[in-house]
This record gives sequence, C-alpha cells and structure tokens, in this order.
Amino acid sequence: MNRFYKLAVAFFLLTPCKETAAQRLQPPGIEKKIVRCYTTEVINEFRKKHPNAETDAQFERWLNKKIRDRKAQRAQVINYTIPIIFHIISKGNADDIGATAINEQVLQLNKDFANLSNSQYAAAATTGIQFVLAKNDTLGSPLTEPGIQRVNSSLKGWTDYAVAGWTAGYIDTIVKSATVWPPDKYFNVWVIPSIVNSSSTLLGYSTFPVSSGLAGISSSETNITAGVVVQTGTIGSTFLPKGCGGYGLGKTLTHESGHFFGLRHIWGDANCGNDFCGDTPVHFTSNSGVPTHPKSNSCGTADEMFENYMDYSDDIVLNTFTSNQADRMQTVMLNSPRRVTLATSPAGAVTVTASNKVSFINCSGAQKITETGITTSYPRYRDVDLTLNVEDKATGPATVTITTAGTALNNFHYQLLTPTSTFASGDNFKDIKIRIFDNAEIDGDKTIVVGYSITSGTGVSSGSSAQSITITIKDDDNQQYGSNVVALLNEDFGSSGGTTPAGWLAGSFKSPAGFNTWKVGSNGGAGITGQALYVTNDKVLKPLAYSPDSTSDAVAISPLIHATGYSSSALSFTYKCNGEADSNGTYDYGLLMYSYNNASFFPLSDGAGNVYTFQGDTAATGSGNIVLPPALVDTSFTIGFRWINDDNTGNNPPFLVDDVKVTATPYPIETSVSSSYGFNIRSGTASNNFKSTNGNAIVFIKNTSTNLTDVTAQITQAGSGTTGLVTTGGAFVRTQKVFQVSPAVANTTTTYQATFYFTEAELAAWGAGKLNLKILKVKDGVDLNSTLNASNAELIAPVVFEDAAAGYITYTGNFTGFSQFMLVSPATALPVTLNNFVATPRQKDIALSWTTELEINNLGFMVERSLDGTNFKQIGWVKGNSTTSILSKYAYTDHYVQPGILYYYRVRQVDMDNQQQYSIIRNARINPSAAVALTISPNPAKDVLNLFISGTGNEASVELINTLGQKIVQKNKVNASSGIYQLALKGIARGIYTIVVHLPEGVYTAKAIVE
Repeated sequence: MNRFYKLAVAFFLLTPCKETAAQRLQPPGIEKKIVRCYTTEVINEFRKKHPNAETDAQFERWLNKKIRDRKAQRAQVINYTIPIIFHIISKGNADDIGATAINEQVLQLNKDFANLSNSQYAAAATTGIQFVLAKNDTLGSPLTEPGIQRVNSSLKGWTDYAVAGWTAGYIDTIVKSATVWPPDKYFNVWVIPSIVNSSSTLLGYSTFPVSSGLAGISSSETNITAGVVVQTGTIGSTFLPKGCGGYGLGKTLTHESGHFFGLRHIWGDANCGNDFCGDTPVHFTSNSGVPTHPKSNSCGTADEMFENYMDYSDDIVLNTFTSNQADRMQTVMLNSPRRVTLATSPAGAVTVTASNKVSFINCSGAQKITETGITTSYPRYRDVDLTLNVEDKATGPATVTITTAGTALNNFHYQLLTPTSTFASGDNFKDIKIRIFDNAEIDGDKTIVVGYSITSGTGVSSGSSAQSITITIKDDDNQQYGSNVVALLNEDFGSSGGTTPAGWLAGSFKSPAGFNTWKVGSNGGAGITGQALYVTNDKVLKPLAYSPDSTSDAVAISPLIHATGYSSSALSFTYKCNGEADSNGTYDYGLLMYSYNNASFFPLSDGAGNVYTFQGDTAATGSGNIVLPPALVDTSFTIGFRWINDDNTGNNPPFLVDDVKVTATPYPIETSVSSSYGFNIRSGTASNNFKSTNGNAIVFIKNTSTNLTDVTAQITQAGSGTTGLVTTGGAFVRTQKVFQVSPAVANTTTTYQATFYFTEAELAAWGAGKLNLKILKVKDGVDLNSTLNASNAELIAPVVFEDAAAGYITYTGNFTGFSQFMLVSPATALPVTLNNFVATPRQKDIALSWTTELEINNLGFMVERSLDGTNFKQIGWVKGNSTTSILSKYAYTDHYVQPGILYYYRVRQVDMDNQQQYSIIRNARINPSAAVALTISPNPAKDVLNLFISGTGNEASVELINTLGQKIVQKNKVNASSGIYQLALKGIARGIYTIVVHLPEGVYTAKAIVE
C-alpha cells in the first residue's frame, strides 16, 4: 500500500511550536504527475509478454504500401460516419457524466476531425471521419440515452478505484471484458474516474490498429480490448469545458482516437523520432502546457507543430490533424480489422446537434500573460489570440463588437486589434487578437476583461457561460538586483532556551496528532551545534527519539519567505532522519513540502518530478543546495518539513533539521556596453525599470513631468576603473562606466528622478570614497574628452545607497532633460555649481531658493516662470557673487501668483562672459482654498504703486484714501488677479495713504507710503 498518498485524507492541525490553541486547516494538496497518454506503454507491455506480436516496423511496412496503393488510385477522401458507445463507469455519484457533456464531447470530436477547430497550418486537413451516438444496443433495442451505457462499478464488485487506483491492465482484463460491445459495430469509449494509482493522473489510452488477423501474429488489440479509455475530467468541449485544468476541452478523446485510427505521437516516441507523416515537423520530444512560437529543437526543426492533436500540449492549444495524418486514418479505415465495418454498422445513428450560441474558448475565464515582449525593439509586444467559438455554427450573418474593461490602460498596456468580427453562415469561430505592450513601469499586474456584444444580425446568439475572459498581464519589472546571492532565511534555532524562533509553526496532518511532535531542543547529538528543530516524543525532556507505535504525520513550517523579484532561490539545511524501510516500502520518513498560504501544501520535487524524501540517515548530513522549482520563483512561500511514521517498528533518530537557509539570486546589474529596448513613460509614474536586452539593471526613472515615448537607457562606456576628466575648473577623475538616457525626440525640459546602478566591483578603485562621488550630467553629443563647462555639464550631489550583501550601490539624483551620466570625484568643479533649487508654495506667494558650491565669474541669475513648463519668461534677477569657493545661498519670492495655478520655475545662471546654464525645473501651486490677498510694491513708492490681488478672478474697484479719510483716487473694473496693476501716483502729495480694494468677496486694505 502506498502510505504516503493515504495522508491526503488527514486533517492538518497547525499551531505554533509553543503550546497555543490549534487552528484547523485544509489537508495538504498532493501534486500529481500528469501522464496524458498511455497507449505506447500498453503496447510495449504486451510485446514483452508476446514476442511474436506485430512490430512497429511490420505495421508501418503494411500501412505505407496501402497508402501508396490508395494514392496510386487517386482515391478521394471517403466520408465515414462511426457510431460511438460511451461506457460510463461510476458508482452512481459525482463521477457520473451527464448526457449533455457526452453530446458536447461528440461535437468537439467532430469539429477536430473535420478541421473546424481553427488550425493555422496550411497542412491541416479534414479526416473524413465523423461520429454519431449509437441509437441501438447490441440486441437492436433503442437506447434510453443514445450512445451511453452506464455501469455501476460497485454492483460489479470492482476494486474501489478511489482508494487503490486502477491500472490499464485491470481495465483491459476486468472492466472491458464485462462491458465491451462488438468493436466491428461500435467505437467503444470507456470513461473511467481514476485509472492509475493516485501518485499520477493518466488521462487516457487507446488500442492501436493492426495490419491483419493472420494466424501466428499476436496483437495487443482484440475484440475484447478494442477502443479508447479516457478519464472523466477530459470529457467536454471548447464550448462547455469540463473543469479548468489543461485537459478539460475534450481533446484527449481526439488524441486517443487518433491512435485508434493509426496515428503515432508526433515525436515518434523517441528523441527526434519518426511519426511517419512527412508534413509534421520532427519533434525532439513531447510538449506540455501552452508553448509559444517559435520553438526550435536540436533535431534541426526551426519551429514545432505543438498544436497537433498527437502532441501533449494543453487542450486550449490543440487544433490540427495534417493531410498525411488524414491519409493514414483513411487507409486504416479501408483496411484494418474492426475499423473497416464501423461505417456500415447496424447500430443506428443519433446525430448530435447544437445551437448557434457563442462563447470564448477558455474554461476558467482567465488567462495570465507576462508582459515581456517578444517582437521588435519598439514598441515591444506580444499578441494574445482569443477565440470566440460557436457551439455548432452560425446560422446566418452577424456582427460582434468586442468590448474591453479592467485595470489595464488601452494603448499603453494593450491594444485591441480586432474590435469587430463578422460571422457568415456556417462559420464556427472567430479569432480575437489583443496586443500586449511591454513597458518598463513597475505598475503591478493589470487586467483586461474582454467581452462582446452582438451588434447586428441573428446568425449567432449569446451563450450562458464563458461570455468574457479576464487577461491578467503579469508585471515583469519589479525585480531585485545585485551581484551576490542573498539570504532570505537563515535559521540556526539558537544555542539554548528551547524557544522557537518567531514565525515558525508546527502542527499535524493527523487528528489527533499523536505523541510525536516538532520541538526546538538541544539534544540533536553528534554533528549538531546548539539547538535544532526535530521530532520528539516528549515535549518536556525533548529527546531526539520518536514512538514508532504512535502514528504521526507532523510538520514544521518556516516563516513566509519573500522571493518576489528574484530570478531563482535555493534551500539548504543539515538533517538527520532514519525511520523505517524494508523491501515492501518506506514507512517512517521525512518529506519536504511547500505552501503559498499554509492551507494547501505540495511535495517539493526536483526537475525530474522526484519528491525529496529522507530516510536512513543517522549522522548529521547536509542537504546540498536544493534549487527550488519555477513555481516558487517571484513569489512568497513557506517550506514545510514533514515527518511520517506508521504504528509499527521504527529506528531513531526521527527527522531533525538545523541551519535552514533559503538563498535567492537577484537579477544582475549591467556592466557591459549595452542598451535597453525602447519604452514609453507616463508622467508622474512611480518607477520605470530600464534593463538591458539581457535583462540586467541599468537605471530606474521616476516622477517624470511629461509623457515620453521610445525612451532607451544605455551603457555607452563600461569598465571597473577610472579615467581622466577635464573641466574649466581643472582636471579630475570619473568612472569608466557612462550611462545615456534618450527619448526618441530630444528633450531638455522634462524633470525626473533617476537611479543609476553600479556593482561593488565597478567602484572598487574608489575605495571608501565611493560613497562621496557626485553625478556629472553632460549634454548629449558632447565629447567627454573635451573640456567641460557649466553650459554643457552639471554636477549633482546624489543620494547614495549601498547594499553590500547584494553587492551593489545606487546613486539617485533629480534632473532636467536627458543626457549622459557618470560618477566623478567629489572635488570635481565647474565654474558655477548650482544645487538644491527648490520652489516652496506659501499662503500668498512662492519662495524660490538655491545654493552654489563654487562660482567663477558669476554675473547672476535670471529667475524665470512658466505656466506650461515649456515657455518661460523672466520675472526677476538675483545678483551673483562673481568668484567664490564658499557655499552661497540665494532666494527669490514670487509674490504675483494665484492659488490653484501650477507654476513652473527655473534659474538661468549667467557668467560675465555671457555663458549660461539652467537649473532643473521645479513647480509649485498655492492651495486653491487660500484666502484673497492684496500685495503692493514698492513701499514706499514714488511714481507708481504696483497692486497684485490673489485668490480671486473678479474685477475690483480700487481707492486711494488719505489720512483725513478723503478719497484721492478711484479706479473701477480693475483686474489685478492675473498680473500687476500699476496705480499712477503722479501729482499725489507725500504722505501715508490707505489702499482700499472692493471685491464681491469683501473689502481689503493695505497701507502705502508715497514719497
């Protein structure tokens, strides 16, 4: 008995290793190995027992001659109609299959065999074979359910397949012999709930045709065994799937029927094998899942035909029989025993009919697509093909409009390439294509909900299921970078005290748990230093011993391990684990598990599907570096250490683990001359991760002030040393590594923040001074070997972050415009080094400030303002300090601003020789709810008094009142909200006056002195 898989029915009681209340969770899920087809194995087993059985070579010689004879006669495709009988084996419970599902399966089979399943290959062909439900039973009586025989396995006394599993041998000798109908009159299909032991899921198998019934030649197919076996979970169609696994769309029966009519697996059941069809490309081996084109192989094939029904790809992929495959099936129908009479069977026929209802082909209504592009440099994209499927066919013309919703943005994350589809009478399906754009933005997963509406015609109608598909675009930009492997978990369980580290849990998949439990203790024995985590039968004394007569299924679970953003991860630990094993099996042993949520657990296995188990190790042993599977890449998970023992004998020690480490490999930092692909950037986005085409980190860009198109990041020069640099301030040193960030259209005004990546090795030449380096920004097109000056270069003091463990350093700065970038020594000087330009909104004005570290012949600064970030006008002048090497602070206040309006500012530094440089652009906005304010200047005034009114857009009346209360001046309909209103003072006597402004919001005053 396979004791391990019996554990799947136990409950899991999860508690911390400390004694606290128990929490009941689901039993662990058990991963099963999918074996899609067992046909070849059944044939090979028969040949081992029957040396005189017909060989593949004998059959192929016979069939090839028949094919040649048929072609010589220029035979046309003959249309065959074959009656099916489905023997549905169940215990009269949920394993049973309804007549509707059987009808859908036959519809799918007919579409597949008639080349109506949307193949894109020119070699695709109809087979001429169609299927109907048998009308009558073997006695000629009409069937209550056409094409269906229901068999209750319990009444037959057959083994309980849910516990022991059925083998192909059991089915062939026991099940088939009791249920088969004459195979020369019926195409027998057995539908079995579970047909092998529970460690594997076998989807189906078929008998293979033979050349003749000559005496002396044995055949694995007989009148008892002839037909196809499929599992219940495979019965369905693209219109009405059975479940949401990879094999619920009815294509397993198509595959096995292909075998029944003479087709071999497309890879020929050998590496680069022969399937004897010239129009199918040579495959190295089987495919699985959902492969993508192009898929080349070492056999010399540029692209495999993994859509062929005789491959192992998921049902959603399969859609093709080729012309040569159809030739083989036609020839088998003409010549092979039992097939030659099926089309003339007296079993009667019930044709399966269907509606014109449409649905999407996708059993789960969801797809996950990585955004990683596969086509072109800009824009990078991948296309997703969806299919709007008619249950039978369109009965007339109809137009369908495709709709999209979800969190993804149209024309940024995706583009709908097929906004409408037009059905004509007889159409079975329509392709819908969506283009997924790659981007550099760390924006999380996005969804596209694809639906449809029938906008004209009645040729198709809406179905009741699969009326939309949700496409989840998986973000591929949130990555961790570095040169060194990093530790995500590093636990030695301490040296004393018996305390379990935070985050660790222990429990049992068995209730009650029994005596043997996981504890932290110091009785690990030889080879173990300090404490370890192990199974013990005494919670107080904690010996490294278990009670073999107390059945256990105990588990210890690590804290949540965050591996998101890493390229791979690995597990290592020290262990002891003896237990019990004999010639009949292993009964007391350790096992590795993993979980995403501590509710469902899965065995941890290697790349070949072998589960990591431990038994027979009495001394402390290292596990080695166990590379964790792809299912644990870029996600969070826990690791479970599971101990299982029966109630018989056993041998100490039980399972012990110590020094548990999970390490992760970050994505590399680019150190070679390279470039990223081109990507669009949305203004204000948090982070855009620019990687080289090798996937290595170059630069992060965030908070751009404008939208940008086709931006590339490059390493234009590489190296780990230093090189010389000359400015008008002297000779200095820079990094050999040089970056360049460039949008498609040159841009000098966009503001943004950029973070540049270096490895520790690239900066080793700088020693401890590497953390004090500055960023030098040099305009595009400027030769770095020329003498740089303030008009073409800018120094920025960056924010520096070092992760010595991961082996990298980043330098972050704020910039205006796109240019070349490098690190330079702290002493590097330009004639004027302008830093820290800031715009700060206050209640009634906006304050500007900036500093310089070095000035040479600095005349001063033009202060400029803009309403759109592009067109600037000078609003002020601040005098410079000529030549100085000390820190200088400058400030300017813009009084003439309105609340709620976004203003852009920059400072233009001017040398005495008229060389100029710009600061970065800053913006600021006064709170829109700010009160109305009156500002006057200058004060005292002589000829003109400037008025500015903020916080209103209304017209005002302005009065000038003397100290006697007399109104000296009155001006009506004054608009001083968008600019300065100049009040003329000519002829006004010297003295103190009151300015009175009347507005709908109220009356506002200010004192003014006239000289």
